[in-house]
Amino acid sequence: MSKIEIYNEYDLNKTLNEIKSVEKIDDFIDVISVFKSAPYFEILDKEACEKEFESYKDNGLALGYYVDGKIAGINCVLFDNPTAHSIKFSDNDKIAYYSGFAVKPEFRKRGIGSELLIYTDDYLESLNYFDYAYARILLQGSMSEKIFANNGFEDVYVDGELIVDEVEYMRNNSF
Repeated sequence: MSKIEIYNEYDLNKTLNEIKSVEKIDDFIDVISVFKSAPYFEILDKEACEKEFESYKDNGLALGYYVDGKIAGINCVLFDNPTAHSIKFSDNDKIAYYSGFAVKPEFRKRGIGSELLIYTDDYLESLNYFDYAYARILLQGSMSEKIFANNGFEDVYVDGELIVDEVEYMRNNSF
């Protein structure tokens, strides 16, 4: 995958930022470690994280946003798994499930999450990959909710009811 260079308007020193495929497990773990704290409180087990990382390499992609060579955020996408979640699509649809989206706290409020989401959408669209894309995110005013809403994602309702999943997912359990 080719990388793109983005000059961060918030940094007067014009640090080099890029979005590219995450190749190192340590980069992946570095970002998903944000899920150890509130409101997620996930338990991170290295072996389970390695399995999850490999699943993105085998069945999707993991894109990282890097600032001066250090990972700042991640957007992980799994492809074609319409039966795994509450949202049902027809059997012929190509589906992109945005299953791991996070920006490290020290890099937040710089537009990194939005740039990462836009890049992911554009990249998948250039491949004519998906008919539908969806994400399960925290509601109640979370940063992810705002980023996804500002980039065209909408809440999904069935028979007038918002689809809400209670997710209990610990990375130390089987996937």
